[in-house]
Order: sequence, then structure tokens, then C-alpha cells
Amino acid sequence: MRFATIDHERLAAELLGVSVGELRARALAGSLELPQGYDAAARRLERGEPLQYVVGRAAFRRLQLKIGPGAFIPRPETEVVAGAAIDALMAWPEGRRLAVDLGAGAGPIAAALATEVPGARVVAVERAWAAAGQARDNLEPLGVAVVNADVGAAVAAGGPLAGLVGRVAVVAANPPYLRPDAELGPGVAEHEPPAALFGGGEDGLAAPLAFLAAAARLLRPGGTAVMEHDPSQSAALRRHAQAEGLFEDARTGRDLAGRERYLLATRTAGAGRSGRGAVESPGC
Repeated sequence: MRFATIDHERLAAELLGVSVGELRARALAGSLELPQGYDAAARRLERGEPLQYVVGRAAFRRLQLKIGPGAFIPRPETEVVAGAAIDALMAWPEGRRLAVDLGAGAGPIAAALATEVPGARVVAVERAWAAAGQARDNLEPLGVAVVNADVGAAVAAGGPLAGLVGRVAVVAANPPYLRPDAELGPGVAEHEPPAALFGGGEDGLAAPLAFLAAAARLLRPGGTAVMEHDPSQSAALRRHAQAEGLFEDARTGRDLAGRERYLLATRTAGAGRSGRGAVESPGC
């Protein structure tokens, strides 16, 4: 049996619950039977719907996460960002391993922190209702609290995370960061939520800067912000992180392709609990 595309082959393997290698072995042996529902699922795939939405799950590091329309599909680049956040949280004693995932989507970074860092306490914040629902499905069984709120409102006085201000060891984030003129593949443009993709402003930095301001409020002195970004935004984000003295040692980490992919910034030692200034959120 031959499949029309590699995604059709992966679809059959996912529906059968086997590896692509096992699927091919069955095909060569003449024992492959397509699973029930394959034809309907293949039609969704042929209309351009992402494979992860069709099968209802996505792989992320060691995990299989529930995923569907309304939530951003995690990419391999974000696995590297999660790894940096894990390393930063592991550097703290177990009693202080408190992390917040801002703009969590379906929860991949928060799930990785919760499952790979012993003694971690993790809180995930997500504004979109559809994504927050998926985050609850993925995270609540892991003991992660999910807050359905705008990032700025969550950390403001009286907000659901106000009690964590100045106490968090690691704030991780994969905010919307694409520029308005970014080119997207048809599966992305037609199916993934624009609010999870475009950062706002001419340079796509409105959301990342709001997330960074929220991180500055949440982090304890010496805590770390780990934030994914577009390679073109690395220098601007390093400058902004250090501009008001809230962060020090702002560095850029690279993804597996060698691209500048995420900010690593340490909260200034001795910084006040409230940070400096208000968090102005563009609706993140």
C-alpha cells in the first residue's frame, strides 16, 4: 500500500497507535488494514487541516499532549526553550522551584516543567478559552494550576497571580511574536489562531514586551525569564530587558538550527517585589 503523502502515512500510524516503521512493516507483509475513521480523517488532512488537529494530539519532548483548534501547535523550537526553562528551574532548591508559564496555549512548556523537574510547582496562564480548556486537560492531571486570564491582568494588583509577585524562580513564555508581514504556510494561516501567532506592532514585539514586563513582576531576585522569540528580535529584547535595570545578564539562546530563538534574562538581585511600572498588555 502506498500513501499519498508522508502525513497520510503518519495519520494511519497515529490512528493505529503504532510507529511509522511498524506501519511500513505491516504494509510490506501485506497485513496492513487501515483503521476505522481513516478516510474521514484523511479528507480533513487534504483540506489543509494540520495533522495534530486531525488526530487530536501532539508530541512534545517526552509527552503526548491533547491539541485541537484554538490552540497553537507546539514546534520543535519550543522544545529547546522548554529545556532552557527546565535547566533554570533545576538550579533552584526543591522548596523554591516555582515556575509560571505565561501564554501557555495547550500547556507544552508547563507540562515539561511539571514532569521533568522534581518538586516543581507550576502555574500556567492562558487568555484564550479554547486553549485554556486544552491546557486544563493536559495540565491538571499533572498538578498544574491553569489560570484563564490576560497576562497583564493576571499579575496586576488584585489579579489571580498577585500573590506570586516577587516569588517565582522561573517565568517561561512562548508569546505571540510574528510580525504582521510574516509569511505563513496555508495550514498555519487557515487553521491556527492568529492571536497566538502575531505579536502586535510593526516589529511583532508588543506581546513579547508585555510578557517580559509581567515576568519582571513575578520573578524573585535572581530568578530567570525564558522567552521564545523570532530570530530578528533578539537584540531588541536584550536591550529592553536591561534598559530599566530590572534584568541583568540578558543572553540569547539558539535553537537546534542555530537560530537566535529565546531570551534568557536574570532578575536583578535586590529588585523590589512589584517591579517598575505597570504591565500594559496588548490583549495577550
